[in-house]
Amino acid sequence: MGSTLFGNNPDDVSPPMVPRSALACLTAALSALLATSGAGAQEPGGLGEARALQEHHPQVVEMLDRLDRAHGVLLHGLALEGQAVRDSGSDVPTFGFEFDMVDRLTFLVQGEGAPEDADVAERGYEALGPRAAEIVRWGQALQREVISILADPVAVDQGAALEDALDLYRSRPEVALPLAPKDMDILYDHAYAFGFRTGYADLDGFIWAGHWFRLAATEPLTDIPPGPDRAAGLDTVTTRYFAKLSYGEPPQFFPSEIPLAPAIAPGLIWLSPEAAMAWDNLSMFLEVLADVLASPDTPDVPAAIEATVNFFMDHELAVTDQDDWEIMALRHGIFFQGGYPLSVMTESELNADAHAAHVRAGGPLSIPGMPRR
Repeated sequence: MGSTLFGNNPDDVSPPMVPRSALACLTAALSALLATSGAGAQEPGGLGEARALQEHHPQVVEMLDRLDRAHGVLLHGLALEGQAVRDSGSDVPTFGFEFDMVDRLTFLVQGEGAPEDADVAERGYEALGPRAAEIVRWGQALQREVISILADPVAVDQGAALEDALDLYRSRPEVALPLAPKDMDILYDHAYAFGFRTGYADLDGFIWAGHWFRLAATEPLTDIPPGPDRAAGLDTVTTRYFAKLSYGEPPQFFPSEIPLAPAIAPGLIWLSPEAAMAWDNLSMFLEVLADVLASPDTPDVPAAIEATVNFFMDHELAVTDQDDWEIMALRHGIFFQGGYPLSVMTESELNADAHAAHVRAGGPLSIPGMPRR
């Protein structure tokens, strides 16, 4: 029996279907795009090759590789840990699991990981099931391509190049997340909400530091012209990322809120709000998946993951507008999300707790396919 992870009968919710006429139009449009974009155009499968980034800032590509691998290793560990906790009949995390995992992931992102990390990471993504794993991989490919376009010193029209990348992303509708923002309340109101955050707060913060790096890396590329100053800006972002893993005082500590584009990458939003929205949808998708894997209350992990996929892939369900997305992200605090990429914040810019933004009269958000507790 399928999970009702987000509210209604799972039979009532299915991945969005594209009419044949729409598919024909999309295919024709994509063919025209590839025919007119010149020799440098990419086939959809090439999205994420990040050629300009590889050429001009290979150290950023290396860091992105490490972060993606670390996330996979974490997913593998959470899948095993969550099942072990559920099998024990307890809701208490395994002693030492979080400390050991943070230690392992820190070595990995520093370039000192174990030889088996790549294989373990692959098994971690596989633990999500083939469709969810491909949605994540396709979203990561879009992120890389966006960063690469911003890094290209000879790009004549970055906005047009970003739109081309989004067209390629959308050419696989079965795994492309919506280019409109999902309501952030999903992070707090689904059936297994906080399963990851409350059980493994440091690990969640570690992953959020990685989200911060990805977003923060776009800021020198949008704010600083190509040259030594831009390279120095990327070095600053990298240095500040590693400082967040040091267990010091903020900002030299993990973010305490999930980093989102309106707070950390306003330059990206200026160039392509749709790319930023898809980016944040991927971050929230990964957060809910981690909750599902980690929660001691998840009775059927594959069914709960399927319900999560159906919710996030629905282009109409719980979608908000750009203004609300930007306002809600900023209400969570730039400081709490890791701070500005290129200048230091030592205290919050807010006068209220970030979660107060989610107190509302309408009750909890219901996600079709997932049960309420």
